[in-house]
Amino acid sequence: MTGVPHLIGETLAVYGTLRRGFRNAYLTDGRAHHLGEGRLPGTLLHIGGPLRSYPYPGYVPGPDGPDDPRVVVEVLRVTDPGIWADLHALEGYDPADPDGSEYHPATVCVSMLDGRRITALTYVLNHSPNGWPVIDSGDWAQVAPRPAS
Repeated sequence: MTGVPHLIGETLAVYGTLRRGFRNAYLTDGRAHHLGEGRLPGTLLHIGGPLRSYPYPGYVPGPDGPDDPRVVVEVLRVTDPGIWADLHALEGYDPADPDGSEYHPATVCVSMLDGRRITALTYVLNHSPNGWPVIDSGDWAQVAPRPAS
């Protein structure tokens, strides 16, 4: 995907293992500031199985209407532009091969819990859902226990 800004101050919406308390949240520690929680329209899938080293979610955008499912996200303000290379690697995104990537960054509109609507980047599943189960609540925390401290 071209034109993805990799700037300090960019807003990022995370819905799975990058959320606070989950296995990959360390990638944002000291590199992004937590702004709050919100919701995205669409579907969250539970991706796992023997070929995966651990389960993780996949986000599929949906229409933005009052009855559409909402995916729970945490919104972060990026303070270190070096974070993008690590996020791309985690998400299986190769800017040189966007069609062959597992995820791709996309601009989304987040409905914040405080009523604001803000624009952010998030990683969207880049292939067919392949029958992965839907996380009905839209909240990764409901199906994935946090790692032991």
